[in-house]
Amino acid sequence: MQVYRGLTVGVAKPTPEERARFHYHLVDIRELHEPWNANLHALAARQILATARNTGRRVILAGGTGLYAKTVIYGLDLEPSDKPLAAALEDDWRKNGPGGLTDELRAFDASLAERVAGNPRRLLRTIEILRLTGDAPRWWRNTRQPETAAPEWRQIVLMPEPAHHRQLIEERTRAMLRAGWIEEARDLYAAGLAQAPTARQALGYATIRDYLDGRLASLEALEHALVAQTWQYARRQRTWFRHQHPGAQMVPVEPGAAGRQRLDQLLAACGRR
Repeated sequence: MQVYRGLTVGVAKPTPEERARFHYHLVDIRELHEPWNANLHALAARQILATARNTGRRVILAGGTGLYAKTVIYGLDLEPSDKPLAAALEDDWRKNGPGGLTDELRAFDASLAERVAGNPRRLLRTIEILRLTGDAPRWWRNTRQPETAAPEWRQIVLMPEPAHHRQLIEERTRAMLRAGWIEEARDLYAAGLAQAPTARQALGYATIRDYLDGRLASLEALEHALVAQTWQYARRQRTWFRHQHPGAQMVPVEPGAAGRQRLDQLLAACGRR
């Protein structure tokens, strides 16, 4: 989400001072109304990586959605897509519900249909890929044939203990609210965030809109909702990185660890290369 101009506080975008010290890529390259997805991300990242290799520089791919990282690190071929088909499938789902689409997928692979049940977005995308290719999405096929990362990558996952992780989320949420997240969300919705195809999915903004529209009664209720939503997302990410990135090294983040201590842990995990 850091690709979007205007999404700043709520996506923990690097500060101007940080961007003056280090060369960041794929920040502030899209307007709110423009789409962004794992395919576009992988194409852009691969161009950056090719340039870096030619100049002998190393690249750090930090944070973000697990699928986006995996698409780059594992060199996955991009899944096909078809906008008219995707729109037709979504229209079918809205008018008729998931029953017919689920039955279509169940006839192909009952286990896959069960796996995506209850996740409309994944159901629609799975059916789209199935109709375009005659096969299941790659993520499902790879549950039976694990992938391997490209050899130039060294993967490190910072993994706090759950209680500590939630505490960090609580502290960060309060800091982001103090930094103007509510005001930012108000301005972005005035600029059309609700109609943006991808940017509107940024975590937390819809919850802040509920607060602005009076559906959350207090700032305390907003903070509680944001923490709960972020923790739910973090739990999914913890599961993703444990199971979808074979060979990644889990580095524990201890409570109270200072920045220097964390850096030493990372350097040790990297073999100080």
